[in-house]
Amino acid sequence: MFLTKMRIQAIFNEIKKKIIRPEVFPEAFFAYFHKLPNNIQVEWFRDGDYIVGNVIAGDRKFVTQGMGADDFIRMVNESVISAFDIPQNYIDLILKNKLFSPSIVEMNKLNDVSVKRSSFYFVNSKKEGDLQLA
Repeated sequence: MFLTKMRIQAIFNEIKKKIIRPEVFPEAFFAYFHKLPNNIQVEWFRDGDYIVGNVIAGDRKFVTQGMGADDFIRMVNESVISAFDIPQNYIDLILKNKLFSPSIVEMNKLNDVSVKRSSFYFVNSKKEGDLQLA
């Protein structure tokens, strides 16, 4: 099996994350949490097997894509995290607490291949008391 340098780095990062848990500071977590926008807007369309989306998150605009609805939503979330420069050791906690996800109706549209384009708007209403640091 041929392992590329990027794949080896990804494997190493996973092992490091499981063995060496970097310290997470609550104050920093709250700062990163509040750095992310409370709402995002996603306009998407189908391009062959892919769902391509134009995302507006706060003052940032970017494009992402995924194969299928679940992959597309994962990519939207990872793109938002990346656009706002969240450090690696806070990403899992941020995703656990501030996951952007469409409504059930919009998720059904993403899963329905006959729907060629649509959009959704997501508002996160979590407050600091709702957050989980573990």
